[in-house]
Amino acid sequence: MWRDDARLDDFHERVVARPLPPETRSRDDSVATFGKNSSGNGDYCEYRVRLKLRTGLSPVELYAYYDKAAIAGVDVGMAQVSVDVDDAGDGGAVIVEFRDISSSDWDIRCA
Repeated sequence: MWRDDARLDDFHERVVARPLPPETRSRDDSVATFGKNSSGNGDYCEYRVRLKLRTGLSPVELYAYYDKAAIAGVDVGMAQVSVDVDDAGDGGAVIVEFRDISSSDWDIRCA
């Protein structure tokens, strides 16, 4: 359990340590979450870090910036990146999400 909490903290730190792209500022604090793999593939834990940004860049440009950053995931390999426009009426906010999964090692939160 503590191992997974430490992994989430390290993953979160790697994401927020990356400088923001040009013409971009943060809308609020980042959000890091941990739990059962939402795609339902076996006994895996899912780690997510979400950034809410205001930017002059297009979603494609944001994706290219963060994909090129190749932020390390939780175990081996790079985190998956997705970019979505926030449709909640927040005036042009964009959500950048970093995701990775790892075997649960019997962490009950992932069962």
